[in-house]
Amino acid sequence: MWDAFKNLHNEFHERMEQMQRFGGLRILILHVLDENGPKNGVEIMDSIQVHQESCTMSRHGHRHSRPSPGSLYPMLKKMVKEGLISKREDGKYELTEKGNKTINKLYGRFKPHEKMDRGEYSITRALTEIEGYISYLEDIKEEKLAPHEELIGELSERLKDIKESLRKE
Repeated sequence: MWDAFKNLHNEFHERMEQMQRFGGLRILILHVLDENGPKNGVEIMDSIQVHQESCTMSRHGHRHSRPSPGSLYPMLKKMVKEGLISKREDGKYELTEKGNKTINKLYGRFKPHEKMDRGEYSITRALTEIEGYISYLEDIKEEKLAPHEELIGELSERLKDIKESLRKE
């Protein structure tokens, strides 16, 4: 169990390092276009601002400003040249196949959403988290767990019921 958690942890950090090398604004642009579909430059700036505010307000209680046109538009032009995004006739930018592959490679299993099967991603995340908590509980001394024996038994039974329901299908 610990090995699975350790592997997941290492994979997460490897992806974070890849993202840092790739560049913050570039990743935010890819993320916004992946999440919300085609957008023009102003819409991309607005979406980045909303995304950063929702992430940082919940974690740190302070706000980030939106990217400036002087940083966004040169990056959009560069990303078009790199083949990560394309500019449509209506002035909106969208991910290319290369952009989609890049975002999938960077996010891997840590992608904030899965277009194919969000349920599978959520299930994997939940089970990985449960596995981590079980590993934690296995390390705790028995005398500290004893007062919680009833709840541990109830949770164990619920997991057994879930496992049994899989055999019926």
